[in-house]
Amino acid sequence: MADAKLVKSWKITETLLERARQALPVRHEPEYAALLTRYHEFKDHNELELALDILDELGHLTTARGGFWRDLERAAENMGLTDRLPAFRKAFAEAPVGPKFR
Repeated sequence: MADAKLVKSWKITETLLERARQALPVRHEPEYAALLTRYHEFKDHNELELALDILDELGHLTTARGGFWRDLERAAENMGLTDRLPAFRKAFAEAPVGPKFR
């Protein structure tokens, strides 16, 4: 069984990923739906890095807002994926501002 520190880290990452997912706009395109299904499958099987990859793709597909990218950045940092941080920070800096999604 995993130790308590590792379980806590997983829970933090899962929370950040799910919060990011909830920040995405609802879309009905088949590509979006397929990616969202894959995200849930990866998350349900504790494949959190793969779930992060899918959210990254969804974020670019939907032109996600800054908070979405910050949550992905924090999740990557929590998982020790420091090589991913610059891309998430760049996406945050370039994120659209305003009430509407594309």
